[in-house]
Amino acid sequence: MPPSAAKTILLIELLDTDPPYNTTEVLKTFVGKLANDRINVMGKKIICSFGSPDLAAGAAIDLMGLDFPGKKPGQQIARMSVCQMPLGVEGKDAQTQAATTAVRELVKAKAGQIVTTQDTAGNLSSQFEVKFGTSDISAGQRIFEILPPANQKQEEMTRVASLGDRGGKKLRLVWKLSDQTKKEMALYAEHPLITFGRDEVNDIVLENNMVSRRHGLLEFRKGSIYISDNSTNGTFVFPEAGVKFKLHKGERPLPLRGYFCLGEELDANHPLTIHFVTVFSAN
Repeated sequence: MPPSAAKTILLIELLDTDPPYNTTEVLKTFVGKLANDRINVMGKKIICSFGSPDLAAGAAIDLMGLDFPGKKPGQQIARMSVCQMPLGVEGKDAQTQAATTAVRELVKAKAGQIVTTQDTAGNLSSQFEVKFGTSDISAGQRIFEILPPANQKQEEMTRVASLGDRGGKKLRLVWKLSDQTKKEMALYAEHPLITFGRDEVNDIVLENNMVSRRHGLLEFRKGSIYISDNSTNGTFVFPEAGVKFKLHKGERPLPLRGYFCLGEELDANHPLTIHFVTVFSAN
């Protein structure tokens, strides 16, 4: 199912723990990481809105994995709920209804859980795993819990952005040079274009005769990320979830996670593959 673009509420509740943590620092860091104008802080609760369930879920996973002064290893300090705004309802009414539902779902969650509604879960893209089960908190009520992909490495997928990074949706790219040196680059609204090919003028240079001199590009456009090919041999895209495809003399939206290779099909561990992941990052 393609990801939904419906506006979505993320509700965060900071919990009392033993030993305690620095609540002020956590609130400050959470709000800073969200980098969102539509944020309300009410005591230990934070509520904010996003342009889609995927962005809200990605932000929740990112925040849940953060470390803070005074936080012990493995200590869970928050619980969160993600709730899509109802379709056909406008403005504040939609926000109010979604927030009310988010509060109701949040009561079911234990520390460290991100819960959602069935409708919202159905509109998340395949990058997220949703676990359907029974709440440990609310007398056996059924819950939908949002989990990161089972093979997701915390250090690579959910903690990409440092406090100095720009906020918003970001594409992180990882590849290797001919001497096996690891290289990284990010695509986001303020750096919306990355070119790749054999020519040294490209941002990503791969030395292979199957690669055209100016093979193609990645572009951040109107909140979406597109991959374009203008090569002789094409570009092969392997989504983490979904069917691989070949792009030749055209463009397509880039999947949220996976890798691509230029001019020929290669496996994920080949040094000429370019790995990518879309994340929610913040300043």
